[in-house]
Amino acid sequence: MANVNDFVNRLSGGGARANQFKVTVTGGFMGGAASSAMTFLCRTSALPAMTVGEVPVPYRGRTVYVAGDRTYADWTVTVFNDNDWLVRGALESWSSGINNIGSSTAGAQPPSSYYGEGQVQQLDRSENVIRTATLHGLWPTNVAEIALAYETNDIIEEFDCTFRFNYMTLAGEGGALGAG
Repeated sequence: MANVNDFVNRLSGGGARANQFKVTVTGGFMGGAASSAMTFLCRTSALPAMTVGEVPVPYRGRTVYVAGDRTYADWTVTVFNDNDWLVRGALESWSSGINNIGSSTAGAQPPSSYYGEGQVQQLDRSENVIRTATLHGLWPTNVAEIALAYETNDIIEEFDCTFRFNYMTLAGEGGALGAG
């Protein structure tokens, strides 16, 4: 029979903490300064969800299910805005590079010209990396609004950015994990 000591012993290192993480985005229009700023100004993130679909196969009046294709959910980060608009400006330029903000048409481009890479690292309380999710073929699909209001005193602007990516690789605790 399990007891509280067994439970506590399973929480090695005090358990993984949701506020111990690091986000890095490179490629696209995220140059060195903007990428570095994103690491410090990213307020919230998530380890992206992944789903293995199902394929229903009818067989003699019954349905049997087999595993289908893997899909990944969008990845959203929330970023504090700085006075130089370094991260926001880079994300706007990246979005404009995919489909020009100032015109209603876009020229054909190879995806390799705008793909980037994202990385979410789970840290322990000593800031050692314990798990890394690397998102490949990444690009911004939505650079969200920045809410403005006269009554918002003592608040730093922030905005969400939603990214789409093609696949991810996982590394760290929990065994050897490879490409999705």
